[in-house]
Amino acid sequence: MSVSSTISYGLLFFVMIFVITMYLTMLDSKSVNAQKSEIVIKKANVDENNKLVVVSKINIQSISKTGIIKVVGVINGEDFVKNIPLDELKDSAKKLTVKFEMNKDNEFVSASKPDEFFVCAYHVTSNDNNNIKSISFEKENNATNTINYFDCNEGDIQSTTLPTKATLFKAKSQVYNKTATYYQMHSKPKVVSFDTLDNEKTKSLTNNNNDNLSSNSDVKQYDKKQSNAKDVSSNKPVQVKIIVPMEDKKNAQKIKIMAMLKGQIKSEVIEDVQEEFDKIGGYTIERTFAFDRNTDMGPIQIGDRFHACVIGQDLNPPEGSECEKKLIKYLDKPNSLAAR
Repeated sequence: MSVSSTISYGLLFFVMIFVITMYLTMLDSKSVNAQKSEIVIKKANVDENNKLVVVSKINIQSISKTGIIKVVGVINGEDFVKNIPLDELKDSAKKLTVKFEMNKDNEFVSASKPDEFFVCAYHVTSNDNNNIKSISFEKENNATNTINYFDCNEGDIQSTTLPTKATLFKAKSQVYNKTATYYQMHSKPKVVSFDTLDNEKTKSLTNNNNDNLSSNSDVKQYDKKQSNAKDVSSNKPVQVKIIVPMEDKKNAQKIKIMAMLKGQIKSEVIEDVQEEFDKIGGYTIERTFAFDRNTDMGPIQIGDRFHACVIGQDLNPPEGSECEKKLIKYLDKPNSLAAR
């Protein structure tokens, strides 16, 4: 074999080794990136030199890597909704980092400390038909609760130059527990057995000596409970009424009212607050939002948590964005929440 042939084979071997090494390096890099699990949600036309950043760290160590994490938030008058597939992450991944980026200034407000915001994360899974349905934390532990596992963090903007951090799915978070407990206590009508009715009737006879009145009262009470059960299963929209007291901001010109319930966000802009004051004859603005009962995460339930924010530059001080939260108590009438 000639010297030139030996050199050619040697060069070819070196090139092959180089290509294989680079390929393996790229695969390793992709694995690291996948395990790092950082998602950036950026609003359109963000000014990189004048942007506001909120970073949410979601603990996924104790949940199955199935379905998606649905991230929902309202920050600086901007709404964010993002579905993040979990099956693309490594099973060993312990945290998911979601970075929200927006402009500090928009038509409603200029961000400043301590403006308020909220971010929620819901764990939902897909069925065989690729339709999203809810998965509860209890179901992951072989229980039968129908409230999907979620967490919310309502906080203050800590800085307009550095990222504000918000942690979700914390081990000590009570957000999901409060919703699940309220659901268990109030979502289903109390079961009244005939034995209970007989006992109540006997007790009433002893106290009132009136068979007919006692019997009728028991029957009406039983019928009422059955009627309530039908109301709970209704597919009518669920309403939330946001109350905005403005007595301390009588000179305000423009505000935005936003509400979120189970991943759905509704909003309305009051373009002329002074005209609104004249129309209502006072300084308390109210808006009622109707949310579809059936969502991509299952039906809205008693105990589901909803949020509301009011945004406007004229609300300063103390905050240009003010947010509050509450649990859904009624499926058949408005659920009220004062957002200031």
